[in-house]
Amino acid sequence: MTAKQERSVIFKEFQSNIKKKASFDEGKANLLALRKELSIICDYIFDVCAEEDFCKMPLKNDKPIAYHLYHINRIEDVVSNILIAGKEQLFIAENFNERLNSPVITTGNEISRDELIEFSKALNKNQLRDYIAAVMANTNEIIKNLSFEESKTKVSAERKAEVIKSKAVSSHDSAFWLVDYWCNKTYAGLMLMPFSRHLLMHLDACLRMVNSIKRI
Repeated sequence: MTAKQERSVIFKEFQSNIKKKASFDEGKANLLALRKELSIICDYIFDVCAEEDFCKMPLKNDKPIAYHLYHINRIEDVVSNILIAGKEQLFIAENFNERLNSPVITTGNEISRDELIEFSKALNKNQLRDYIAAVMANTNEIIKNLSFEESKTKVSAERKAEVIKSKAVSSHDSAFWLVDYWCNKTYAGLMLMPFSRHLLMHLDACLRMVNSIKRI
C-alpha cells in the first residue's frame, strides 16, 4: 500500500495528463494506477477490521467505515453506469439491492448521523466487499474505453432524467444537489470527481479510523 503522499503525486499526474489529447492515455493509465492503489486500501480495511469495526464512529464528526465504503461505491455505480455508459447500475443489474441488505437504495447522503451506526450494522459486509470489487472493475473498463473526444462530452438531459427516475439519489436537499453537480460536468470532470478525488477523501478517512480503532 502506497503512502498518502505517493497517491497524491499519481493523482496530480493524472489530473494534468487528461487535459491534452497527446497525454490523455497516459492520464488514464495514471488514474487506473491510482484506483489500483485504492483497491488495495479497501482490501486492507476488510482484512484488518472485524465486523463490529465497520460500524464504529471513533473520531468526532466522522462516519462509520461501512457507510463510507457503501457511499463511495453507490455514487460511482450511478455515475459510471447511468450517466456515462447509459446502462443499468450494478446495484440493480447484479441484485446488490438485495444482497447488501441495505436499508436504502440511494447514495446515502440523506442518512442522518443518528442513523449511521444502525445503517452500517444492517449492511452485509461480505456482499459489500463484492460490490466494491464489481464497481471497481466495471468503472475501470469504462475508463479504459473512454476516448479523449468522449471525455469532453457533457452529461445529457436524458441521462440526468434516468438518474432521477432510478431514485438512486434521494430527493432530500442534503442529497439531491448531487444530480446537478454531476450533470454540469464533462466525463473528464467525472473522472476527477467521483472516480478519483472522492475515493481518496473517503478512504483516507477510513484509514484514519482503522488506525484509531486498531491503534496502529
